[in-house]
Amino acid sequence: MISSYHDYRAMFTWRSWVGGWLLRLTCQVLFFATLGKLMADPGAEAYIALGNAAVLGPLGTLGVVSSSVGERRSGTLQYLLVSRANPLLVIASRGLYWVADGIITSCAVLTIMSVLIPGTVHSGALPGILAIEVLLALCAYAMSLALASLSLRRPGSRMYLTASTTIIILALAGVNTPPPAGGPWGVIGQLLPVRHGLQAIRELAAGRPLPVGLVAGELAVALGWAVLAYTGLTLTLRRNTRSGALSLS
Repeated sequence: MISSYHDYRAMFTWRSWVGGWLLRLTCQVLFFATLGKLMADPGAEAYIALGNAAVLGPLGTLGVVSSSVGERRSGTLQYLLVSRANPLLVIASRGLYWVADGIITSCAVLTIMSVLIPGTVHSGALPGILAIEVLLALCAYAMSLALASLSLRRPGSRMYLTASTTIIILALAGVNTPPPAGGPWGVIGQLLPVRHGLQAIRELAAGRPLPVGLVAGELAVALGWAVLAYTGLTLTLRRNTRSGALSLS
């Protein structure tokens, strides 16, 4: 975890994070919210602003798909495999800065949207929403680690994995439009991170009580992806170790 902190420090200073990264994502959410304002539906602006702000954290965790490949290319993964440390725990902990960044970014942008766009978040609901945002980021991180098991096998696939996953989540999780209720796409959406948690956030934002069932659904999805991540990374590391495929490529 300490190395994760230093990795992140190498990427940003607090000035570049606030003036570059956070400002960019805030403008991105405002852009989509402005498109919603042009629609006939008076609630579209707040709906889109809330969805795009909340999804920043989960999508940010996809960075571990590429950073895990960086471990392989830099040669550190090979040393992890021959050390006494558990390589799965090391890979997961070294990517935790993606989770922390996603949570902080989403919470900051959600707070900004609640001020700039009236009706985005009900008064007093923000603390509960921020707590669910932590669950969303952890759930998405479990999925991202499962995808990392694929990118470690095929390093060239990392960009395709992150891009396609981003598109699928944006389309099926109810970020800009209501999620599909039935059919195969509805089933797929139920198995992905964000969907249940985002619906719970929308309930709280509207001033309604905490939907325990939706939170439990998001937690169940997180546990499922965690099992897949553990299984996938274990099989990938064992396979690559036996075959000697962990070259610097």
